[in-house]
Amino acid sequence: MEQREFSQALRNFLHKRPSFRALFYTALEALVVSFWHIRKELWRIALARGGRSMHVLDAGSGMGQYEHFMSTRFPSWNICALDRDEFEVSECNRYFVERKKFRVYFRKADLDQFRQPDCFDLVLSVNVLEYMPNDHRVLRNFYDSLRSQGNLLLAIQSDKALHVQPNFTNKLLGNQETLHRYNALGLKKLLKEIGFTKIKAHYAYGYSGRLSTRLGVRIPKYLLKKSRDWIWLLPLYYMLAYPVILLLNLLDVVFVHWQGSELIVRAVKP
Repeated sequence: MEQREFSQALRNFLHKRPSFRALFYTALEALVVSFWHIRKELWRIALARGGRSMHVLDAGSGMGQYEHFMSTRFPSWNICALDRDEFEVSECNRYFVERKKFRVYFRKADLDQFRQPDCFDLVLSVNVLEYMPNDHRVLRNFYDSLRSQGNLLLAIQSDKALHVQPNFTNKLLGNQETLHRYNALGLKKLLKEIGFTKIKAHYAYGYSGRLSTRLGVRIPKYLLKKSRDWIWLLPLYYMLAYPVILLLNLLDVVFVHWQGSELIVRAVKP
């Protein structure tokens, strides 16, 4: 099965079976390594604000997996989710409205142009910046759109990757070629020049994360590309692999990595 056919097959499957979408979101939250790192940082931000409501911008929302997590764990947050895929924007709006999650709104937008000064308490962007031709402009738009003391939270491709991980959390099936890969020190310097402070960056997808990705993402993806019929056997596969994947993801979050396929970056607008 070709990449576009695979993408369309999964979209059609979720469109015709909306009850599977929540299960799909839950699977992503458990299986995708970067999700564990982002989830940890979101909890830190939420606890630091003492449970107060926030206005959140998800720049590059993909299939809405982070909106599902945030709207479930932090129901008082108001979330504006941006993506350039009109079909996915429509599908996500339909799904969240049906579940009466009215604080979440998806819209089509170009991140090169999107800028709403002093509007958001948090800007989240996962596996998006590396595909933007003018990534510096997008970062400045993020900075301008944040309120004072607002947080920027990024997951981006690292220049220390042994090989580029499948961009599973954003463009799930896209296999686009990355335009940028980032060095931790270089990115910190750029963010500081833009005006950010309290900049922290750490690597994700160390050895345990790469092994987890192979078990949880790459092998099932390969099987589904061979035949759509594998989708009915995947539950059995995950029943066997699930405990190992969870352990590997936990290890990736707990231990510090000197190198990894992704950088998790957090910064604050003063």
